[in-house]
Amino acid sequence: MKVLVVDDIGYSCHYYARLVEKIGFPVATASSGFEALNYLQTDNEIHVVLTDLVMSGMDGVDLFQKAQLVERYSDSGAVPAPQFILMTAFRPEKNSPDRNLQRIQLANELGFSKIMFKPLDQEELKQELKDMSLNVIHSSAEESPLDLYSPTQKIRESVKEIIEADNKEAASDFLQILMEQIENLKKYLKIA
Repeated sequence: MKVLVVDDIGYSCHYYARLVEKIGFPVATASSGFEALNYLQTDNEIHVVLTDLVMSGMDGVDLFQKAQLVERYSDSGAVPAPQFILMTAFRPEKNSPDRNLQRIQLANELGFSKIMFKPLDQEELKQELKDMSLNVIHSSAEESPLDLYSPTQKIRESVKEIIEADNKEAASDFLQILMEQIENLKKYLKIA
């Protein structure tokens, strides 16, 4: 799985590209939304775009919308649009509502996989990219692709809600369900 890092500030683009490489994924960089679109039109190996929100010419949300229209093909057929992670230094809770807040809300509505605040939490980015790579591995298989990313995100959200609610009974029940499913997978892998 290849990641395209898009940021119009050179040192930020370089820093996040090195971070993605350190996590273990090949990376390409673009210094504008327009350059990123050119990459997406010519490089079908890009499955994730890590883009800044605020950029001159074309911001990260505009890039996402235009990327959905790019037709990409490989020898085995159509290649789906990449997943997007939006990076922003804008902190909605510390600022009054403005255009950036509206763009972040729009990004949520349009279907960005993740919105992360700069400086990015390295462990969070690492986990997000690893989760996204599950979809890429399965989408390259001949059978119809499995969506492993969405269920993984739902599990994370459920665990977070249980912990925030300080509900030990729910935590115990949820853990039991997960353990049963892990056993089912172990049985399957022994049979397969």
